[in-house]
Amino acid sequence: MNCMLMNSTLNKKVWFLAWPAILQLSFQTTVGMITMVFVGNISPEGLAAVGLAQRVLLLMIGVLSALTVGTTALVAQYTGAGNPVRARQIATQSITVGVAAAAVLAVITGLWSEKIIALMMVNKPDTEVIRLGGEYLRLVGFALVVEMPLLVINGALQGAGDTKTPMYFVIGMNFITLLAGYLLIFGPGFLPALGIKGAGLAEALSRSIAGIVALLTVFGGKLRLKLKMTDLGKWQPELMREILRIGLPSSGENLVRQLSMVIYTMLVASLGTAAIAANQIAMSVFSLSFMPGFGFSLAATTLVGQSLGAGDERKAEEFGWGSNFLGSLLMGILGVGFYFLAHPLAALYSNSLQVQELAAKCIKVIAFAQVPFAAVMILSGGLRGAGDAKYVMYTTIISQCGIRLLLSFMALWLGYGLVGIWVAMLVDSVTRGWLTARRFKSGRWKEFVKINNVQNMDTLTTAQG
Repeated sequence: MNCMLMNSTLNKKVWFLAWPAILQLSFQTTVGMITMVFVGNISPEGLAAVGLAQRVLLLMIGVLSALTVGTTALVAQYTGAGNPVRARQIATQSITVGVAAAAVLAVITGLWSEKIIALMMVNKPDTEVIRLGGEYLRLVGFALVVEMPLLVINGALQGAGDTKTPMYFVIGMNFITLLAGYLLIFGPGFLPALGIKGAGLAEALSRSIAGIVALLTVFGGKLRLKLKMTDLGKWQPELMREILRIGLPSSGENLVRQLSMVIYTMLVASLGTAAIAANQIAMSVFSLSFMPGFGFSLAATTLVGQSLGAGDERKAEEFGWGSNFLGSLLMGILGVGFYFLAHPLAALYSNSLQVQELAAKCIKVIAFAQVPFAAVMILSGGLRGAGDAKYVMYTTIISQCGIRLLLSFMALWLGYGLVGIWVAMLVDSVTRGWLTARRFKSGRWKEFVKINNVQNMDTLTTAQG
């Protein structure tokens, strides 16, 4: 790690990949926060409804991450091995299968959206929250079908070392979300005020436009990763085996995490609408942590994967530790800000003093989770880039199910309420951070690309392409 910190060339490579991703997520998070402020100022029920619906949407995206994560890692490895044909085929196969899978999920959520939201509020149902949440979920769920190519294309481009183009896509998408959200939620001038339905329409519109633009750009432009229309629609089982070998453990990890979060949200819902609203505020503030974490995690995935694809294990290790150091530094600074600005941040979202006070307490707990959470995000990214996704899945299952949920149940039983649930999250972050750092330090992840035999595929894929 010390070598990495002294090597300005390697640091520049990390920053070159990380800053567009950080800016991308910064804009996305800021727009998400503003949208939640819009919604929160309509009613606590609206804020709770959108929060529950977004939890289901994250679960859907977690299932589809089997394709996006596998694509990023494999494109990085084949790019490092000098095999652009295989990288191109991986990306187009993921788009084909991803759209079909997203369509199935969209139909399921479309038919049973209200029932899904009601299930999450089984202990303390609120008919208005269920109605609004179901409406929002149905609109955005169907838009995910058109957005799916964007998710895959962004992952493929990032694996190829192009983080700027995905940044432009996402910033454009969120600009549309913000503008359309204001117009459709509040209805200024002659426009009707649609409230929560307007928020769902704005989100669906922006995601759909972004997916279409990404497809047109990647097949018609001059990007680092050049795809071919003729590859779309083909079923290539050998490619899917490669993608799912890395992607399924990552999808399993995401699925376990999101399912545990659904249960966690159900526990929060049992505390009442004010607690749901306060929890959504804390989650929105916590998402600020994802900005540096996501950027440096992506840098670690890409650079570790490309270095191993090129056969340079030492550089892969340096990139992993260096990305983690820089990301931890920025997230630690964020943590200090969270602690001292907890009350002003909470007050942005809601007029309710009860909701503000509860949310501020949770935000202070979040402050202490920043540095361990950096290791969870960034070093896990390095492990995925190497193809060691199963370990990340195992640690997620052990920590989130065996520690976080168990401690959350205990917190409610002992009467610590929402703050106790967030303390359980802190313990989970510390545990997973330690386990992930221990795995990366062991170096066992270096074996996986050798097993994958990336560098010996050139002749085969050149013939196929």
